[in-house]
Amino acid sequence: MNQSDRKEFDLIHNKIDTITQSIAELKTEMDKAHERVDENLKFIKENLFDPHKGLWAETKQNTQYRQEAKKWRYGVGIGLISLVVKNIWDTMVG
Repeated sequence: MNQSDRKEFDLIHNKIDTITQSIAELKTEMDKAHERVDENLKFIKENLFDPHKGLWAETKQNTQYRQEAKKWRYGVGIGLISLVVKNIWDTMVG
């Protein structure tokens, strides 16, 4: 092996070391990024599907409120219509 071959070998060896180091740094950065994504997904999952305070619970409460309000709406509506009809009848008869 002559001097020029040795320089090329050292140059290639340094490039391989640099690439290996870059790959290791990239792997570390990707691991950190995946941890952040996991944390964000966990946060989203908790906010959506937590049965006590998540979006799922709010949707359930909204549905329950609408069902209860529907019961009252029919009763109040029938009472209001009957009062209007009574007033019209009293005005016509009275």
